Amino acid sequence: KKRAMPCLCDSEIQDAKKNNQTLIIHNEKVYDVTKFVNVHPGGSKILSLRHGKDVTNIMANAPHVHSKNAYRWLQQYYVADYKPENSTSLNGLNGPEIRDRKLSYNGKQNASPASNQLYEIKPTEDLINWNEPVLWQVGHLREKYHDWVDDPVDRSLRLFKSDFCEFFSKTPWYIIPLVWLPIVALFVLRSHTEFLAGKAMILHSLPGPYKIFFFQVFVSGILLWTFLEYGLHRWLFHSEPPKTSYFLITLHFLLHGQHHKVPFDSGRLVFPPVPASMLFLIAYSVFRLCFVVGVADIVSAGVILGYVGYDMTHYYLHYGQPKRGSYFDRLRAYHVRHHFESPNLGFGISSKLWDYPFQTTIKTNKEKNF
Repeated sequence: KKRAMPCLCDSEIQDAKKNNQTLIIHNEKVYDVTKFVNVHPGGSKILSLRHGKDVTNIMANAPHVHSKNAYRWLQQYYVADYKPENSTSLNGLNGPEIRDRKLSYNGKQNASPASNQLYEIKPTEDLINWNEPVLWQVGHLREKYHDWVDDPVDRSLRLFKSDFCEFFSKTPWYIIPLVWLPIVALFVLRSHTEFLAGKAMILHSLPGPYKIFFFQVFVSGILLWTFLEYGLHRWLFHSEPPKTSYFLITLHFLLHGQHHKVPFDSGRLVFPPVPASMLFLIAYSVFRLCFVVGVADIVSAGVILGYVGYDMTHYYLHYGQPKRGSYFDRLRAYHVRHHFESPNLGFGISSKLWDYPFQTTIKTNKEKNF
């Protein structure tokens, strides 16, 4: 039997603000979006200024048309039904006065089609047991995996049964600079020594000392990272594993799917050093095949520094509060839209640089209508 929800009237909703809660009304239901205020792509004021307001019309119409994922996400914050002052209530349902207040859409007294998306979409959280380690369950989802992983939830998850493995699967943001910046410094020092000794040639096949600029090669490593960031995100992390492959589905979830499923799990926003080290060893081996030690080291230093900047930016986009209208504010809105609106677009995270030539930018509603 479906549990009857409590009812909240306007005065009770306003009282919640005293407890630093932010409640909004959508389609005659009340949602506690307090946890989402600071990560809303439009900025914290978008929601905080709408405490106690009905956002049904705003979410359904331009320029703020919301995606299906946004409606799915909103479902998690449903706490009560809405009851205006002096209306009656029965079994948690609103009285007749509420039914008369439904949004008028195209001249008809009814909820808009867009707002109905919230109730047409069935939640998929019950496809797995959240009380057990998730990693070994996802491969069994098969053809349901893709839709499930693109249906984000606001919660944390456990990957492994082993506490040892679980510990290394979660990484606080500050571990990234602590681990990788000393390695950058070591590569820079060793490479600089090679350059001073005149041993740094661009390619093995070029005879004799080859005069190149140390700083320029370092910057080229940073630029190389921006392409690796885009390429890995688009062609590896967002590749769709075969529906029949338990192993590849599990691997996809381990590499990136988990982040799309629980995008605000603070321990899973940066890449753990252990798997990152494995990927770096592969990249460094390729650099050594092409370059002598001095050049391979300074290119690697640039790549790693670019990676550190990417991971710190990624964390900030999810948990920071950039100034309204700033570069990072626009970048945060862009990345959140990648999560909730267009997972197959917007692969640039620290910048949109490579989204432009590969035509994968996420257009705003204004740009779509232009």
